[in-house]
Amino acid sequence: MPKIKVRTKDQKVYENIVEAYEKTIIIQKQKRLTYGRWDFVVFGQSDNNETVLREGFAEQASIERVPIYIASLAQPGLTNVNGIPIEEFIEQDIPDKYKGLEIIHVDPLRPLSITKTEIIPGTSRAPDEIHKDYEEANTAIIQAPHESDWMIAVMKYLSECDRAFPDAVQEAFTGRSALPADFLSLAKTKPSSNQLN
Repeated sequence: MPKIKVRTKDQKVYENIVEAYEKTIIIQKQKRLTYGRWDFVVFGQSDNNETVLREGFAEQASIERVPIYIASLAQPGLTNVNGIPIEEFIEQDIPDKYKGLEIIHVDPLRPLSITKTEIIPGTSRAPDEIHKDYEEANTAIIQAPHESDWMIAVMKYLSECDRAFPDAVQEAFTGRSALPADFLSLAKTKPSSNQLN
């Protein structure tokens, strides 16, 4: 199960996060998942009676092609530790109401990237048009309660993906399943017909 812990500037920011998470609608999930990458289209209404659409992806961070699972800056409960600014987790397009948000713990580490932003006039027909445009694509379609809540909406989608398709490594770390005894072993193993060494 994915986990993210954040520290907010004040109670209002926390309430915004909770409300955005609860009001997000996942219209369509990806049809075919690619290991380590989650493509999405997220949209929401702006204050100017427009719909803002963002195309992007979340990609599991890695070092030397090895996935990073846990980025933790402090033990749960510690409050006097600086977190990772949200600006380092999300490459661009951070709404003002979430600036200053700090990530204390995230598992797995999946920075979000936006590749395209589009403004669609009006709000009433936009969800149907967006669904029609992307229903055949291998991408999730996510409706945020407000366009500024796009990153919270995407995090909800990622959380649902992780719940439906748990990662074997995460499950082993949390004790819910077992990996082979030599999973982290440096000992040489005998090659098998379906294994690359």
